[in-house]
Amino acid sequence: MDGLLLSTEPIYFACYQRAAKKLGQTFPFELYESCVGMSTTDAADIIDNYFKGALNVKELYRLAYDEFENHIHGGGEVDFRPGAKEAVEYFAGRGLPLALASSNIRRWVDYLLETKGVKKYFSVITTSEEVNKPKPDPEIYLTTAAHLHAAPGECLSFEDSTAGATSAITAGLRTCVVPQIKQPDTFVRERAFKIYKSLNDIYPDMDELLG
Repeated sequence: MDGLLLSTEPIYFACYQRAAKKLGQTFPFELYESCVGMSTTDAADIIDNYFKGALNVKELYRLAYDEFENHIHGGGEVDFRPGAKEAVEYFAGRGLPLALASSNIRRWVDYLLETKGVKKYFSVITTSEEVNKPKPDPEIYLTTAAHLHAAPGECLSFEDSTAGATSAITAGLRTCVVPQIKQPDTFVRERAFKIYKSLNDIYPDMDELLG
């Protein structure tokens, strides 16, 4: 969801910046970039190491979550990424079962998908709360494929982050990457089925993608 369907990553970054400022610190883009697509637990280790214990990460998370809640409930817009809604509608229109595998929490996933009018298209939604090991571990994609009653190799995945793409690739899914914040690393570049600048670019390859 985050960074592939919805352009939430820049909003989250701004929330972390404001939260860190309240704690007397500066939260740089490079730090945020290194955490994109990770679970809060894994990201917490990176953040804690960066600040060398000078920042309370749990308090940072609490303040950042409050900032995001204020954004969405205060009428702040959350935009689709280019071509995202159209891609969801396209695959649904072809009668393909759609699933979402998100590192976010269930409450925000449900709220954002419902608000943007696309939740109805997903027959399966798996969040960080339904798995023990978050991305880049393959568990979330293996779980999602199982809920779809499909073998991983029968599934086509789209991801924006290195952690997410690693999860899908390791699980055995045909994986396409559409980066937003961070470009894929060597592991992902060498193993991704396709890499696109936008979901608007996928249609010329559709026979190959679904083959």
